[in-house]
Amino acid sequence: MSNVSKLNLGSAMLQRGRSPAKVNAGTDTTPLPVSEMAMVLTLDQLRPNPDNPRKGRNPRYEEIKSSVRARGLDSIPKVTRDPDGEDVYIFSDGGNTRYQILCELWQETGDERFYRVHTIFKPWPGRLKCLVGHLAENEVRGDLTYLDKAFGIHNARSIQEELVGRPVSLRELSDLLNLEGYPIHSSSISRMEDTLKYLHPYMPSLLEEGLSRGQILPLLNVRSLAEKVWLKYDISENSAEAFQQVFGGVCQSFNDPDSYSFDHLRDELIGQLVKALPHPSLNYDRWLIELDPREQKRREQFGEPPPLPSLTPPPGRSAGRERAEPGVTILPSDTSSALQPTGLRSGTLTSTGRPEPAPDLTLNTSLPDAASVTAGSEPRREVQNDLFGGCPVISGESEIITDENASLSSPEFSAGSLVSAFTDPEEASSDEVISSVAFAETGLEPVSDIWHISALQDDTEHLQDMAYRLVFEIAEAMGCADCVREDKNPLSAGFAVSDSTREFTLFLAGLSGSVPNSQFNMFMFCLNFFGSQVPSDTAVFDDITVVKTMRLIRVIRRLRELQRLAAQGGDNV
Repeated sequence: MSNVSKLNLGSAMLQRGRSPAKVNAGTDTTPLPVSEMAMVLTLDQLRPNPDNPRKGRNPRYEEIKSSVRARGLDSIPKVTRDPDGEDVYIFSDGGNTRYQILCELWQETGDERFYRVHTIFKPWPGRLKCLVGHLAENEVRGDLTYLDKAFGIHNARSIQEELVGRPVSLRELSDLLNLEGYPIHSSSISRMEDTLKYLHPYMPSLLEEGLSRGQILPLLNVRSLAEKVWLKYDISENSAEAFQQVFGGVCQSFNDPDSYSFDHLRDELIGQLVKALPHPSLNYDRWLIELDPREQKRREQFGEPPPLPSLTPPPGRSAGRERAEPGVTILPSDTSSALQPTGLRSGTLTSTGRPEPAPDLTLNTSLPDAASVTAGSEPRREVQNDLFGGCPVISGESEIITDENASLSSPEFSAGSLVSAFTDPEEASSDEVISSVAFAETGLEPVSDIWHISALQDDTEHLQDMAYRLVFEIAEAMGCADCVREDKNPLSAGFAVSDSTREFTLFLAGLSGSVPNSQFNMFMFCLNFFGSQVPSDTAVFDDITVVKTMRLIRVIRRLRELQRLAAQGGDNV
């Protein structure tokens, strides 16, 4: 009898497709198998894995459902059971999507082949191994979103911390997952943790829609760079919290998959940073440079750039009439060429567009012996600065100015021009240097100087960005912002004009070089700048728009120069 029992027991264990005996809940004392074996389970005995990393719908759901309806399951899912959990079987290495499909097909068709499922039972490996099994199975197919993967890794870390009873570092978690058959670097885990901490609370809809790793990493990089600059200039107690509030507010406004754009988010972030952290060294351009990954790469290779000039008056100098005692500027005695109107510029332009001091007007700190003043010699001429803030005057004999030379009292040549020609800009007070167009330091592209271009922005990409922002602001002031779009072609001016029927859009198209044969009425356009002699006919442009138009022309001139050098094989610096 014992031999027959043994034979029947062995035959029963070797038979495929046997279902486990049904027992009452809470009374099952049958030990679970200690090795893998085949089982036929019903849908009532199966449940999805609660640690399944996939939170959304499988993008291939309908495709898989059609295949299961026609052919059944192509692969046998693996199941397991938690000895300390409910009396149900859960999937250990993927299969949750197929279980959901089988449930739908059973309800739709009532076909018994969808109700009973052939499975392979494996002993309980633990929550962590089950979670890693799901991650690895989805990694092979590549259909798990970056957010779901981040949540899965975070859940694995929580499970391990619960097991060991202490915090688990990123490096420890990386080593553990590598041992479990899911290789991942600690830096990748760090970015996933930052995604869950800094992005998901503010833009959940966008991330759950399936934002990829390549789209998320630039966001995290911009945030890291912006926070570094913020903490450098903001010395308040809650500096990090204040920055996260600004960054989170910007992210919330872009939590829409249909309207999200990284470039627009970055521009909005810079605008909010300028408002939230007003600082003379942190204007729009400076933030744009600090958040440029290419600039950060150059700094890693070549070091930090020289410090930018301060935009605030140095100590000891103040605006208005409260000035230090002015010095005296000595002019050369030879006036045959120095007083020519064409030779009074402070410098000429080189091929690189930078000002170069005119050699014939260079002043020495000490006069040569022939020019020294002695008794009975010709009186020397000096630019005398007014002690009370008035216009500088020229002392000495005025008869030296002949008819063929420019008159010192003429508009083209004044004492003020002599001061600008012979005064070192670093020795001039700050209000004399930067306040001439300070009123135009507003908008998307603040303008503090019409001609000067920073060395950090003297390249094609930055100049194209500057030109586009300036054109957009000017076009917006004229009511035709929708006619302007960005153009990143290396040979473009940074923008393109879609409508070339109006006078102003024809002007913009001419600046961009996109409509070379267009007929443009220059007289009508000049009325925008100056108006006419009719009292009621005022200029269309306000002062800020005029300054930004002049700045735009300067930027495009320099941009075209760099593009010509690049076409000739020169360096694009």
